[in-house]
Amino acid sequence: MSISEPCIVELLPYAGKNDTLQAFSSMAPVLSIKKQAKVALYTTPVIAALTMTPIAILNRYSFGMYVPAILMTMSLVLFLWAVNIFIWYAGVRSVVKRYLLNILVSGVIAIFVVTVLVPVHSEESQLHQVNFHFHIILFFAVNTVIIILQDLLSSREKNAAMQLENQELKLKNMEAMNQQLKQQIQPHFLFNSLSTLKSLMMANPEKAEDYLVRLSDFLRSSLSSHSMNTLRLGDELDLCVNYLEMQKIRFGEALQFDIRVPGEVRATHYLPAFSLQLLAENAIKHNILTLVRPLVITISWQDGVITVSNNLQKKETITQGTGVGLVNLQERLRILSGNSIVIHDQDNIFSVSIRALLYESSDH
Repeated sequence: MSISEPCIVELLPYAGKNDTLQAFSSMAPVLSIKKQAKVALYTTPVIAALTMTPIAILNRYSFGMYVPAILMTMSLVLFLWAVNIFIWYAGVRSVVKRYLLNILVSGVIAIFVVTVLVPVHSEESQLHQVNFHFHIILFFAVNTVIIILQDLLSSREKNAAMQLENQELKLKNMEAMNQQLKQQIQPHFLFNSLSTLKSLMMANPEKAEDYLVRLSDFLRSSLSSHSMNTLRLGDELDLCVNYLEMQKIRFGEALQFDIRVPGEVRATHYLPAFSLQLLAENAIKHNILTLVRPLVITISWQDGVITVSNNLQKKETITQGTGVGLVNLQERLRILSGNSIVIHDQDNIFSVSIRALLYESSDH
């Protein structure tokens, strides 16, 4: 048995170029008041401490003066935060305009505080000994730190939105790829089934009639699950057994199969749709089936892995495929779970193992 020829699939984006650009253009950095207020609350004490501690050390403030100075600085920092948040929500998104407006506002506030508040409330304190220019520079420095923090928060929100959008685009593309790969299986199976039915009609009309009835039942059940990327393990086994019973009409005792899957796992695990049927079909397609040398297909379960194996008796002339086979299954499994199929070819036994999925959609 050999792997079918790899199929080449050109993946089309799930959305047009305009839709994609529109999605990214809508990801403007939107900061909520709650988030900015939260950042303001836990950064204000730090900024106030970093601002006043060096001044207190240089001017040898007493502890009684240091605490009121910290509290007053915290109130000014919170006020500057409020101003920056207001400017942000006023719709000033241009970085240059926002920076210039912030500098203008902080400058007006700094002059007001230094010339009005400090002389009135701290005229006898050592705070008034700090010169006017130093106060102005300090206000600009604190305001710049707030602007930087606000921009960092905005950048983090924008990056998070972009990552979410990228994940959604990736998921959509993966779903489209999986659906495109899966849709190749049904035409492939139908083509082979009709070829088999044609052969039976010429050789044995009674068997052909029985085969047609089973084929109709198989297609009816498979069409109901055609839109699904995965099937419950029990349902996938039922489809595969139905397919094998159809083939037994054609080959008789030259084809034998054995199912060794516990009943308790059939309802708790999932497989890519039509995966077992594809493996059984490959085994029949690439091996000799005679009464003297029957092909035995075994489907077994062990530790979350389902294995389809058969005795290896390759045909001398390999039947040409249509490009759908193990490569298709490998790609679909990779999309759904990131796992790979495991192929063993030794001791005249060929087997393909698939780790079952724990969830219906995927294992991601």
